[in-house]
Amino acid sequence: MSRNPASSRSRRAGLVAVLVAAGGAVLVHPPAASATSQQALPPTSWTYTDSRTPGKAVTGSAADAPVGAWRDAAGKHKSRSYFSYDISAYQGMRINAAGFVLAETQVTDCRKERSWQLWSTDPVTSTTSWSRPPRERKLFEVTGADACPSSYIGVDLGTVVRDALAAGQHTVTFELRVPDRLEGNLHYGRHVRNDPVLLINANGLPGTPAQLTVDGRSCDTGGPLWVTTDTPQLTALLTDADINDPGSGRDVAYGRFAVWPVDRPQDRVELPENFAGYTPARSWGSIPAGILTDGGTYAVAAQSRDDTDVSPWSAECRFTVDTSHPAPPAVSSADYPPGSPAHGGPGIPGAFTFTANGVADVAGYQYGESYFSMTRVAAPTLGGPVTIQFAPSRSGILTLYVQSVDRAGNLSEMVSYRFLVRNTAPAIEDADPDAWLGDPHHLTFAANLDGTVSYTYQLDGGTQRTVPAEADGKARVTVVPGAEGTTVSVFSTTAAGMRSGTSSRTLYVDTEPFVESADYPTDGSQGKPVGTEGVFTLKPHLHGVVAYTYQFNRGQEDEQPQRTVAAGADGTATVRFTPGRAGYNTLTVTSRTADGTESETAGVSFFPASIAPAVTSADYPPGDWQGGGGPGVEGTFVFHPTAAGVVSYTYQFGADPRQTVTAAADGTATVRWTPLEYPNATGGWVDLLVRSTSGDGLVSDWAYVTFRVRPPS
Repeated sequence: MSRNPASSRSRRAGLVAVLVAAGGAVLVHPPAASATSQQALPPTSWTYTDSRTPGKAVTGSAADAPVGAWRDAAGKHKSRSYFSYDISAYQGMRINAAGFVLAETQVTDCRKERSWQLWSTDPVTSTTSWSRPPRERKLFEVTGADACPSSYIGVDLGTVVRDALAAGQHTVTFELRVPDRLEGNLHYGRHVRNDPVLLINANGLPGTPAQLTVDGRSCDTGGPLWVTTDTPQLTALLTDADINDPGSGRDVAYGRFAVWPVDRPQDRVELPENFAGYTPARSWGSIPAGILTDGGTYAVAAQSRDDTDVSPWSAECRFTVDTSHPAPPAVSSADYPPGSPAHGGPGIPGAFTFTANGVADVAGYQYGESYFSMTRVAAPTLGGPVTIQFAPSRSGILTLYVQSVDRAGNLSEMVSYRFLVRNTAPAIEDADPDAWLGDPHHLTFAANLDGTVSYTYQLDGGTQRTVPAEADGKARVTVVPGAEGTTVSVFSTTAAGMRSGTSSRTLYVDTEPFVESADYPTDGSQGKPVGTEGVFTLKPHLHGVVAYTYQFNRGQEDEQPQRTVAAGADGTATVRFTPGRAGYNTLTVTSRTADGTESETAGVSFFPASIAPAVTSADYPPGDWQGGGGPGVEGTFVFHPTAAGVVSYTYQFGADPRQTVTAAADGTATVRWTPLEYPNATGGWVDLLVRSTSGDGLVSDWAYVTFRVRPPS
């Protein structure tokens, strides 16, 4: 007896990758296209019968499967082996090829040519035995192979598998035996592995396309389908049960659409095929211009294809083309008539009626307070009117935008319906607008709706509080606002439950201290001359002020240090200041209470009067457009005092160095100056700066004087 080498079992693993053609061991590789899948099916059961026990069979043994004659200690046997396979998963698929692949494990005599028969049979049952074998249906000869014992032997069984599936069978059974004339000859007996595989290369047919849409509208709604373009986009869902070769996804699919007029199917047009991708995938296409016309009714269908097969065409989807826009609707409302006077109020609904203006296919309307927030409502009958309830969101002039929508979805031009909404929000009256921090504000709510019975208010968006209306229809509440201010919101409600609009008012608390000065008024009028000390009185705008922090001319060239002064028993304080320049000066003040509360900052401005000297010159008259003198011509300038006790002047001509001159007993001073050249850059104009100094050290503000030098003749 010849036995196969130990390595023959490891070689068996390579069988799952091949199919065997009819006639023996010629290997046929499956197509490379992803539309096919190949699978090695192990037997769902195996059984062998034995002539020495003719009334029973052995099922599911772990031993190798005997074929033909064999001998053991009990004597000589003759056996046939049966293998069953579940093919139910391939129902409805195209079987490209099928092969039965097995491997020998024991050969009695390799000198004898292998002589086997492979039969398709009826299923093995519980009564199957040597004496009662399954009925043999179709014979396949199994003869030569490349080696003995052979690690793989194959038979083409594509026809059997296809016929079984066509007959609705879920399993196939095969019998492996030696022909009758040799079945008892020990030299032809062999053993094979008990798990031969049924290799099937199959392609699942693409599923019929589903979920068709035309112009984004589903064909599955069951009702008439209308589209608003003559080049609508088409989509369909493509499916395929196959797994592609790498196992990373389903088969790829290609989609195709066909379109035709429902009354002229002979004019059917098939659109170019498109690649959809790995299934499930959506196929996209569009009908080109020139095929559809306005008012026409058409049908569209879809078909799917993988790399091997095509699906049936889908059920047709019918649609009608309508590219015409309806006329604008008419809008009317007795509750909110157009124009004046005002009606209703915010939150108070009113009836608005939209009519189609004679357009028969208007299916509804859309409306809203803005172009970007529209509500759509269907008409109860095609071309019929619609009455809606609409509550304005605010008072004043309001515009309701309305459009007709036909059954295809075409929109009309926008209609603007303008009306005036009555302000129903209650008034808020504050009896104490100037109350100090911590003091109450006595508020009165006055209704703008007849029959008001209550008011609901809240502070800074907090908890709502409801108070009843008093006999005069008003309500009164007391509110103590915080330092940052408090916002009061209120609406009223009538006995019938109608709610008004909401009004709001912010109660501000001003804590800036007051600043007063008789010497330097803060109302913009001119104060005392520069250099004169002034008194400023600081008064509280908070209860319990104990001190003030103040600063003159903050952020300016002559900024003074920040200082603090204590307040008197009445909360006031006085400070003194001598301004060193005329014009704009500032004072900033904050107050502080005993508990550390600081006020807001008060800022005031004041304007000391100028004491700048006056300048005269007969040679070069200040401000005279004609000018005087000329290059090389000396001029005399007289400085006249404005301040008292002037003893000297500091002056500067143009870019010359500053100089000082002593004043005469009458406070005047005379200086002479000669222009050396004509100052072209300034058009002949020269700046002169002069200020005075008094005997007590008072320095005046600058006098700015300009004069013109005549050009040379």
